[in-house]
Amino acid sequence: MRPFFFKLCYLGSMQLVVLVALAAVFIVYCSPKGNTMAVEKKSNQNIEVNDSEHSQPFNNDQYFGACLEPAPGRILHGAQAEVPVSIFSRYVDWEGLDNYTRMSGHRPKIIMHYITFDPLGYRLLKDTIIDISRQDINYIPQIGLDFYSYLPTLSILHPRDVTQKIAEGAYDERIRDLARLFIKMDRPIFLRPGYEFGGKGQGRHASKKYWVDAWKRIYRIFKTEGAQHIAFVWHTLDAVDYMEYYPGDEYVDWWAVSVFDNNADQSEFLNAFIKDAARHRKPVMIAESTPRYIGSIGGRQSWEKWYQPLFDLVFTYPHIKALCYINASWANYPDKTFQYDARIQSDSYVSKRFGSILSDKRFIHND
Repeated sequence: MRPFFFKLCYLGSMQLVVLVALAAVFIVYCSPKGNTMAVEKKSNQNIEVNDSEHSQPFNNDQYFGACLEPAPGRILHGAQAEVPVSIFSRYVDWEGLDNYTRMSGHRPKIIMHYITFDPLGYRLLKDTIIDISRQDINYIPQIGLDFYSYLPTLSILHPRDVTQKIAEGAYDERIRDLARLFIKMDRPIFLRPGYEFGGKGQGRHASKKYWVDAWKRIYRIFKTEGAQHIAFVWHTLDAVDYMEYYPGDEYVDWWAVSVFDNNADQSEFLNAFIKDAARHRKPVMIAESTPRYIGSIGGRQSWEKWYQPLFDLVFTYPHIKALCYINASWANYPDKTFQYDARIQSDSYVSKRFGSILSDKRFIHND
């Protein structure tokens, strides 16, 4: 939106009644602009979308003014390719992302990756996150921060919970270092502390007793350090007791879920969680999604059981503002419940349909 300028001309000997009429017209015409400018000022902290052709009117039901929230009716497209199988296989699979981009027809705006408080893992993964910021393409990193250490086993299947230590301040210096890193990167970032908490998610081993205090400590340190444009994403897989992990609206920017099961649009849990997010006036991110139990290789069957229901879910709720897909083969991944090839390029039917839907003007890409 552009600022409105109004110029009064010298009227000479025009009658007072004309001046009064002009003043009334001025007030009526400019009053809505005052409201618009207030909204515009608030949105300066959010994602800029240079696509006025597809912009929509402001709607409180679609837009909450959250950090990095795109405009009403827009959805950030995110992805990653092969998933790290250990802290040593830490690099972003750029070749896999290029293949995904070629087959889908669109380069993702969000790039997904991870970091941990484990001393070795933190040092290694920190370098990878810096590498994302050095790319010529303007990606938005989406970083999963777990509440674990992986010493001494180095296995992602056998983490050691450090949630209490985070809550009590043992990792304050590392949190400050991460905040300063993000400040130095000077770009928008989505951060998922303690991602997939509770239930059967990756974060299920993190202590529920200390979880909220750990989140709040991280949040406060980031704010104290002056980290701007960092959206705190509160993310679960299937924790039915999710509100017992809730730090409070003032500590959370986005709500998020993972979608791995078939027929997501029929899931009572997902629908309830997404509706609850709207009641708290929070945009929703599908923070991780992949066809865990069917893969992409089933062609039409995969599409009908997993992909179409996922997109139906996303398009049902206008406050779902980001969709992140894991385009991985899952080969050699330690958790064998992820056993099916989920790369869209592995099936022509899926890749064609997937690319067609991503061409919907609602999606924000790096094209």
